Amino acid sequence: MERAIPLGHLAGVRITMSWVVPVVAFFYALTLAQGALPNAVPGEPGASYWIGGALGAGLFFLSLLAHEMGHALVGRHEGIGVRGITLTLLGGYTQFDTEPETPGAELRVSGVGPVTNFVLAGVFYVCSTAVGGDVGLLAVIGEMFAWLAFVNLLLAAINMLPGAPLDGGAVLGAVVWMLTRDRTRSQTITAVIGLALGAAIAGWGALMLFDRGNEIGIWFVLVGLFIVANARTRMRSASAVGALRDTRVGDVMVADPPVVPEWSTLADIVARAAAWQPHTAFPVQAVDGRITGLLTAELVLAVDPGDWASVRASDVAWPLDRVPTASVEEPVLTALQRSDAAAVDRILIVWPDGRVAGVSGRDAASRALERAPARSR
Repeated sequence: MERAIPLGHLAGVRITMSWVVPVVAFFYALTLAQGALPNAVPGEPGASYWIGGALGAGLFFLSLLAHEMGHALVGRHEGIGVRGITLTLLGGYTQFDTEPETPGAELRVSGVGPVTNFVLAGVFYVCSTAVGGDVGLLAVIGEMFAWLAFVNLLLAAINMLPGAPLDGGAVLGAVVWMLTRDRTRSQTITAVIGLALGAAIAGWGALMLFDRGNEIGIWFVLVGLFIVANARTRMRSASAVGALRDTRVGDVMVADPPVVPEWSTLADIVARAAAWQPHTAFPVQAVDGRITGLLTAELVLAVDPGDWASVRASDVAWPLDRVPTASVEEPVLTALQRSDAAAVDRILIVWPDGRVAGVSGRDAASRALERAPARSR
């Protein structure tokens, strides 16, 4: 999301868009102003068609935003942190801190997007009948609303197709997960279906484009190829992601890291580093026993060795509020998802009572995957 164009916040959710969105919006406006609207309401001034085209393109992307806001708000209601929404070439996506923890939560978070588009299709249809006329700007606006109703209905229908990475694939996956209690199997099944659906959609688009000369076929080809690429990635990663879900972060942490007082100098810590191997990150403790930060080897090495004798641990340690934390019982996948946007490349692992249990790095995934064969035996 860092490369996206920021648009602000809505209901506390950060909204951004890809640089290509304005280009696509202009393409939709052009298509409406020079194709769909003149064909439906001929003989009107060009300005009327461009007003309808610009308004239609804008409302189309607002429809996509409403779809993603549905995911974001329901996800937040389910207790899932929301990092933001990004509008893209083919729609948009909502970035969550973690994945849903239960099949029911997955079902609700995924299903609300298409439902939103179904509702919008009805709203735009009502607007088209209320505003539309036989001639004039209102007739053009009425046709624009009718186009939006059709497009939202199409978006809802496509998104409910039961294959990854579509919302319908997630809904089917939630049902399979609920029935089999095997999330990895559900991911594999929906990925296979997604491959077939994507290939069919791309093939249909190619047929429309080359056999019938319908330019809208390009859109179906792009959507189909997008579905195929994402479904293939999900299928290949299913077993690895399953291993990360099934492994507790407490099983891959470096346990019992030495705790250093805030007033310890870096020289004192470096002098003990050899004896403290393999630890490279140390919780920093205040005089009252509270853990206030995390000192990593990288932070120490960033300080001039000539200053080590005068620089204290508390001077350079990451403050605790910037250090990702996780319970020993959390899945590795959840801990890594919540920490991947943090500046600190360590995770502080704690016992249920809040005591420090260990430290894990970004190598937690590789450690979990190394354990996977042994666990399966």
